[in-house]
Amino acid sequence: MTTDLVAAGRSLALWLVDEGRWLDPAVLMEGLGYRMMSFGLPIHRLTVSLRVLSPTVLAVGATWKPGEPTEIATYDYAERDTGMYERSPYKVVHETGKPLTIALDETPDDRFGIVPELKAAGYRHYCVHPLRFSDGVVNALTISTRDEAGFPPDFEAFLAEMLPAFTNVMEVFTYHRVLKGLLTAYVGAGPAGQIISGTTHRGEVTRMHAAVLFVDLRGFTALSVTMPPEDTADLLNSYYDLVVPAMTDKGGDILKFIGDGVLAIFADGDEGPGAACVRALSAAEAALAAATAHVAGDGPPIHFGVALHHGEVAYGNVGSGERLDFTVVGRDVNIAARISALCSSLGRPLLVSAGFKALVDERTFSTCGWHDVRGLSDPIEVFEPAPQ
Repeated sequence: MTTDLVAAGRSLALWLVDEGRWLDPAVLMEGLGYRMMSFGLPIHRLTVSLRVLSPTVLAVGATWKPGEPTEIATYDYAERDTGMYERSPYKVVHETGKPLTIALDETPDDRFGIVPELKAAGYRHYCVHPLRFSDGVVNALTISTRDEAGFPPDFEAFLAEMLPAFTNVMEVFTYHRVLKGLLTAYVGAGPAGQIISGTTHRGEVTRMHAAVLFVDLRGFTALSVTMPPEDTADLLNSYYDLVVPAMTDKGGDILKFIGDGVLAIFADGDEGPGAACVRALSAAEAALAAATAHVAGDGPPIHFGVALHHGEVAYGNVGSGERLDFTVVGRDVNIAARISALCSSLGRPLLVSAGFKALVDERTFSTCGWHDVRGLSDPIEVFEPAPQ
């Protein structure tokens, strides 16, 4: 080995904090791998595994191999529940906080779940190094080689110079992802983007035009009185599984779960109000179709009403002191909420306002009459779309 690996580790650390931290993780892993090879190291596979906070994803991984594009993979909670983690070298490293090196030729296939896969790919040595973040969470970097002799004697000294910088860069990336992911999970993609960009002051609102959608679960109050809390939560989750994908697939932002209700908006944007209303109507009908299919598939009956209106809303922060809520408010939001109540009283699954109807030219609607609603001085007319 002609290269001083300690000096090489230091130079790689400088690259990581100077340039690497600005790179997409896939590009960073590629740069890391090829730079390690340029120092004469027999590197044939690098994988970084990072635990994240997400409703569905447990960890994110990036795998680099020479001459191949970096692969990004996510690992969900279901995979953990199958025992994958229990059979992983990561578990040992997470629990001990110490590196683990495996001579694959000397390791039984049943020692770790990944051993047969690595052997089949021709790898001879495999090591897992902990990446300890500042909050105590331990993630991991794995390094594999096909070289029969394994890693050089001064490889650990090289890693001692490089790994702290790599860990810091991965921690910054992870917490950026966690921040965005958690905000999106709780307030929706649009609000998450605005909050991250700095919209965090109370009263900081933006006027916008959007289709407003309210969904209300029928008979939930009566059901919740008779059902155990766990069954009530399961019912709500099943209901949201029918409603939410239909909204997000059509570009809607879910702003609120209000008990058994859902508030979403479909912003006009460059497409204009007509296109936003078409997306909202399509989302509403998709959710209702999903509910029908759910019952047909022997699922528990889930009935809900959907109200649609279009108008101007104030979109942003309301609250008190350090406790804020990111939502939409305004007269047109209240109208949508009142139409939602009419869905229940009139026994209709889907109702729209006159203003919404006027923006959807290609559909036929039938009137469901004029109605007095709480909070409005004049009655409003509501319409039901004809089946397609």
